[in-house]
Amino acid sequence: MSQVIVPEMTAISPAPTVAWTPLGENAILIMSACDAIPAKVPVAVDGNPRNRAQTMVLSWRRAGAEASVATGFLCLAPAPSADRAGSGALLIGRPGRPLRLILAPKPLPLQAFLSELAEEAGQAFPSVVDGLLEVLLSGAPNPRRLRAVSMLLQTVARPGGFVEVMGSLDGDGIFLQGWTSHFAAGRVSLLIAHGGLSSAHLEAGTFERDDLGEGARGFFGLLEDCRAQHPSELERLYFRGSDGWRALEVYERYVLLEPITVPGHLRDGLKRGSAPQATSDKLRRASQRFDGRDTVCLLNEPVRAGIDAATIVDDTGVLIIGWLFDPERKVDAVTLRSGSQSCAIDRLWTRVQRPDVTAAFMEDPRFGPALASRRNSHGFIVFAPKLVPEAGQPLYLTFDVQGTGPAFLPLEANRGQARRSLERILGLLDPRSATASAVVERQIAPALQAAEIAPPRAAETVDVGAFEAEAPLGLVIGLDHRPRELSALFALLAMDPEVRPLPIVLAAPSESFDRVGAEARRLARFYRLSVRLVAVEGVEDACDAMEAGVRACRFQTVALLSGVTQIRMPGWLGRLERAYRARGGQCVASPTLLFEDNSIRWAGAWLEGEGQNRRIANRFVGYPLDAIGNLGPMEVAAGASECCVLSRAAFIEAGGFARNYFTTAEKGLDLCLKLRMQGAPSIWVPEVEVYAVDDGEAAAAPVAALAQFADRTSFDRRWALAISNMKG
Repeated sequence: MSQVIVPEMTAISPAPTVAWTPLGENAILIMSACDAIPAKVPVAVDGNPRNRAQTMVLSWRRAGAEASVATGFLCLAPAPSADRAGSGALLIGRPGRPLRLILAPKPLPLQAFLSELAEEAGQAFPSVVDGLLEVLLSGAPNPRRLRAVSMLLQTVARPGGFVEVMGSLDGDGIFLQGWTSHFAAGRVSLLIAHGGLSSAHLEAGTFERDDLGEGARGFFGLLEDCRAQHPSELERLYFRGSDGWRALEVYERYVLLEPITVPGHLRDGLKRGSAPQATSDKLRRASQRFDGRDTVCLLNEPVRAGIDAATIVDDTGVLIIGWLFDPERKVDAVTLRSGSQSCAIDRLWTRVQRPDVTAAFMEDPRFGPALASRRNSHGFIVFAPKLVPEAGQPLYLTFDVQGTGPAFLPLEANRGQARRSLERILGLLDPRSATASAVVERQIAPALQAAEIAPPRAAETVDVGAFEAEAPLGLVIGLDHRPRELSALFALLAMDPEVRPLPIVLAAPSESFDRVGAEARRLARFYRLSVRLVAVEGVEDACDAMEAGVRACRFQTVALLSGVTQIRMPGWLGRLERAYRARGGQCVASPTLLFEDNSIRWAGAWLEGEGQNRRIANRFVGYPLDAIGNLGPMEVAAGASECCVLSRAAFIEAGGFARNYFTTAEKGLDLCLKLRMQGAPSIWVPEVEVYAVDDGEAAAAPVAALAQFADRTSFDRRWALAISNMKG
């Protein structure tokens, strides 16, 4: 038989199965081997054109391996579909013939994948990882990629030094100081481990340190663009040195600086170290920050400053009285700062005469020649609105001085209530000067209007007799801090048959409540009156007491009576109530108010003038009572809150008395205009006459004229437009 020769069949090698690990939702990292592969190839999953991308390949020589698998490689590829509906095959394009790979059924955890890579790549592992880091960092960041970068860095980064000192710089960066031998001064790109991983930049200078080995130097600088909010979050800082990736470890016992001391450390670093000009300029600007010292007094220029008083007005702003000696106009700007808040006070302040400052510097040979013009306007008063110092943050002034940069002046501020703090400033002004008017108009009035002043509050109530809190009509009497004799008032109330049966609320400041309350209880029992006594906290004047009294009852209609009023005749309340009822209870009914000599104090508030010049004015002031004749009730622009009848619900809806005035006159006018806007006009009832007598204390106060001017200024700002559009 002849021998049959069967030709040998060529074996078809199956596609190798490769290890892989996911990197985010859209990419995987694969590792395999082949005979040769270029540095950049297209790769597709399951032949899907939509799942195709160009990828960088990192390769290494496999010592002792067969030619077909002599080249190990690593690359990124598109992630397979979540349901793995395809075969899980990868097709890598390369010259000659494509390379087909099969993904292992299950991905490896990243740490396990890196362990296999280290074993597979051997000595080439550091360079492969270095290239992989570049690939991962060049793509769109996602948590899984960053986690991979972090693990790789922990594996390959070699020691590069230590961070020994850190501190925040008011939210504009983190100060770092330590040592390294592996980066030069300038702008250094970093990767920061702080629970996660994020990029940042370090503007760094370097300096010599005797305690370090050869080649190592100290460094200092500012960490910028860092997601970490506080130095304590920093764990490790990675940077690319000339010989690969390095890590700056945070020293376990690092020094944490107070933010206010960081500028001083920057200045110290700039004195003993060096950096490229751009970095030096940036660090120098950052070092010119407030560090708690008065640096104005250290200036060579003829510039000095001082503060007489700084008051933090609760929830409102900062009020400052001080002086700036700057005869050569070297200061370009003055700014009040606290933490992230700032206010350019030189745009707001009012300059005032300070001859005492001029006299003091005239004797100083350094500054005397600059005072040839003998200018005295060195002082200033300023209200910085809405700047409320942050907790734990210093309050200070920054002076921008030509040719020098910023200088600083720390402020030791007290806290105070708005009205009392502003009244103290009124007491420092000469009412006859134009400067006083400017201070009132530009500082005092705006400050008082901006103030958030808590409303008066009833702290305690005591009822005497059968007090009916929800009566149809009741009387509310408000007392201020001035002494008031109650015996005559209670006698007149008891003698009036229309008042005697009514429930009466007597509201007084809590500070004087013991004395006033004891007397009122005795008189109420004696005259058998029904009285509710109210101790009120936060009383500045009678309007505050009346408001607390109104809120301490539930009367449908209230008659308000200020502590400055004295009843002149029986029947006053009945006639006011009848005028009020005649208008359907939709009005404020007020009587004629008289001085003690029976001349007229108030006989209606009337609109005068037209358009923007329209004002509300009180006619007949000082005229004899006969001047008004026998007029009947009539509508006026505003009533008198010292004595009036009105709806309690309307009073509450209007918000009661405004707190942002010094005097009761504008408080009452403001209330009546608010009620008018709600549809409750004011009615003057001429036939009812009541005394309204100050005891002279307010009128004699040196601040009275300025307080009235402040109130008129505030009132005009608030109501001028509405008044100009009111119909006669």
